Amino acid sequence: MPFRLSVLASLTASALGLTVLAQEAPRICGAAQVTWLAENEAGQDISASEAALSAPVRVIGNQAAVLAFRNTASSQALRVEAGADNGDPAISLLTEDGDVIAENDDTPVSLNSRLETAVGPGVYCVSVRSVGDSGMAATVQVSRPEQAALLEENSEGGGNGIAACTPATPATPLAEGAIDGQLARGLVSATQDGARVGYHRFTLSQAAPVTLRASSPTLDPQLKLFDAQGNLIAENDDADGLNARLDFVPTLAAGDYCIGAATLSSEAGEMTVSAERLDPQTFLRNAYRKGELNPPSDGSYPVQALDLARQKQTVVLHDGAAQWLGFDLDQPTVVVVSAFGSLVGADPRLVLFAASGALEAENDDVDGGTDARVGPVLLQPGRYHLGVVDVSRNDAATGPIRPIGLMFDRFLRAE
Repeated sequence: MPFRLSVLASLTASALGLTVLAQEAPRICGAAQVTWLAENEAGQDISASEAALSAPVRVIGNQAAVLAFRNTASSQALRVEAGADNGDPAISLLTEDGDVIAENDDTPVSLNSRLETAVGPGVYCVSVRSVGDSGMAATVQVSRPEQAALLEENSEGGGNGIAACTPATPATPLAEGAIDGQLARGLVSATQDGARVGYHRFTLSQAAPVTLRASSPTLDPQLKLFDAQGNLIAENDDADGLNARLDFVPTLAAGDYCIGAATLSSEAGEMTVSAERLDPQTFLRNAYRKGELNPPSDGSYPVQALDLARQKQTVVLHDGAAQWLGFDLDQPTVVVVSAFGSLVGADPRLVLFAASGALEAENDDVDGGTDARVGPVLLQPGRYHLGVVDVSRNDAATGPIRPIGLMFDRFLRAE
């Protein structure tokens, strides 16, 4: 039953660390509050800026800092970085609609974050959160490959030892001839020893939507993609749990490419490098299963109904894929959700989306442990989806059932 506190009648936005607007402003990248990486519009374009776009940010609790920039080039290679002297920043690169393009938590040698990818024309955002929800001061930078990097980090061996794959680099073909026809029939793959850096070439005779992966049941692979001249196009580490994945949803252009793959620790073991044609519907369903995107409200994806007015707690039986719960609010409500799974070996992460797809709140670890909590967050009337992810096996694969307990606290404005 609802728990009304008279003190909430005088609860202010500053007390909650939240902002309440009489009329909600248009959202950029699904965020309520966005700061541009440059003050003037001309300087916001990374494809035309003389210097890298850089800004200091302050991250408070579980509220991510979101910074926006533009790109007007038809295709622009980017390096996105976040560095903190005392903290653990995690970054996500978002489209203007709030979809996640790429994300990274730690570099191979530090708790700082770095990702490299390529984007088309449009507005993009860098979302920066503090792992563990502690307060953090960080610097965020978006740059082109030829501009100076924010992070000057070196490591010996491992994934950071993937050098540029030039025409002179010894590499094995991922397939004989262009792989277009083979992608239409299914996966194209090769295996390599995880103790060494491997290079695999392939050719696309025409542009195609493609997913590239480096995966292993026991290792932590990193993946880099180079063009025919050895220029870095994109890289990833830990998109699927510890596995690496690069998605080219619009298309990867026709041409010759080289994949560089290695493990971060150069351990012995087998790693698989693969390419497959990206099906948009399959991509979306996998994103829902990983808790990366808000599932639709039309019933096409399973969402368990939740009545916050009646349910104080519940248990989800987690099989490795994100479990989704949906609830409706008919008035402004402050919500706190806690997830507990550490005693059964689960590492819960919570993501809370509005019906628009905007990410309202997220949290992985809280109070120095592996359990999770989102809120207090002030939610306006509407439909919301809560995703419960088990980080310890966030690869959308089914596995042994692990119960994760959820507790809900809601606070209404006293009349």
